[in-house]
This record gives sequence, structure tokens and C-alpha cells, in this order.
Amino acid sequence: MKDDTIKDHGWWVKDDIIKDHGWWEEYFAHDGGWERNGGRLQTRIFAEHFTNLIQLEPSTAFSILDAGCALGEAIKHFSKVYPNASIYGIDFSRTAIERCKKELGKIASFSVGDLEDIEGHYDIIYCSHTLEHFPDFKEKTRNLARHCNRLCILVPYKELRDGKPLIPCASQHHQHTFWRNSFEFLVPEGLSHGIKTHVFSCPGAWGVNLSTRVRQGIKNIARVILNKPMVSTPKQILYDIIVTCKGE
Repeated sequence: MKDDTIKDHGWWVKDDIIKDHGWWEEYFAHDGGWERNGGRLQTRIFAEHFTNLIQLEPSTAFSILDAGCALGEAIKHFSKVYPNASIYGIDFSRTAIERCKKELGKIASFSVGDLEDIEGHYDIIYCSHTLEHFPDFKEKTRNLARHCNRLCILVPYKELRDGKPLIPCASQHHQHTFWRNSFEFLVPEGLSHGIKTHVFSCPGAWGVNLSTRVRQGIKNIARVILNKPMVSTPKQILYDIIVTCKGE
């Protein structure tokens, strides 16, 4: 029997289900794939890196939207680090949002919707490991920028498939490779007047521990001898985008 699953950085996904809402509803259900595959831990680790890299005054009152909030682990973290912030979450999975409301409804407000369904205006929109899933990430980014003063995006950095940059493919989880200049298109379009980037390893989420790095080093020596592409340690990149466009 043909195995029609694809392993992509630790996540198992069924061929051609990337846009299948029913699959995602099961994935975010209690004891579903999201939790079994460590989705809660990864979300929290990414949020911790964000709060360490973006130095915001903890006592300041501001609004922050987690766009693609999944089960809300980043929102839990934000509520502790930013006690005076007004926190919001949106995700296209109704199951995920229902679970967020039940668990976190006292610390944040939640709504069901795609990235195109965002309404209102926020001081910060936080979008972690979401845009890499979409072929039209640029258009989705433009829409996010129209609803905030500061847009903070986290995605995998220089991710390769078979040694080559990613290109959109319906059967793959991730659609694009991101570089330091991947969001520079916002500047000439008048949507941003400044973008800072932070590249970092993320052990425990997508990074690797010391023993794995040693094994990678040994394998890379063999790959050089065999003239094969070297395997690099997975890294993430955070784009801190200052937005100039205020609303439609």
C-alpha cells in the first residue's frame, strides 16, 4: 500500500490536505496531531524567543493580535510577560478557537477567521510560523500590515528541500524559502519604512541539541567527500516590520 504522507520537519501531513479544514479540525482536537507532535511546546518556545528579541516595556499598555494562534500557547506567554496588554487571537480552525475560549477566555479575546478576515487595528500583530504555509504569502502580509503599527513575523530561515529553495507545491506543508530580504517588497510599496531581522536557532522546537550537531558535522564531512549538499542546522528568522500604512 502506498504511503501518501509527507514528513516535513517533524510534522506528518497527508498528501493534498494542507487546505483541508476538516483535517485541521481533527489536528487541533483534544489529543490530536497538534498536541501529539509537540505543537504546544513549539508555539511557546517561539513566543519566548520573540519576547527576548523584541524588547517591549512589560508595563506598557498595548494591543497585540496573534494571527494564527492555534491553541494559544503564545497568548499564555504574552499574558505573563505583558500584564497590561490587550491580547487577541485569530485562527481559521473553529476547534482551536473553541478550545482557546474555554481555556484562555479570561485573558484574551478570540475569533475564527483566515488572515484575510482580520478586522480592526492593533499596535502589534504577531504571526508565528504561519505564512510559510501559503503560496500567496506576500498578499497575506500586505493585508496584515494594513491592520497594525508593527508586524512581527516568524518563519523558518533558508529552509531547503532536497538542497534547493522551496517552491509552491500543493502536497507540501511549506511553500516558500525565506531570506533576510523576503519582506523588503513592503518598503517600495509604502507599507513599511523599516524592517529589522533576527536569525536564531531554536532548540526544543526546530533547532537541534549538541549531540545532533556533532552527528550532523560528521555526516557533512562525508557529504563533502561525496559532493553532496551539506545539511545545516535549522534556524528561524524574526522580521520586525514597522508599518507606515494605517488602515485601508
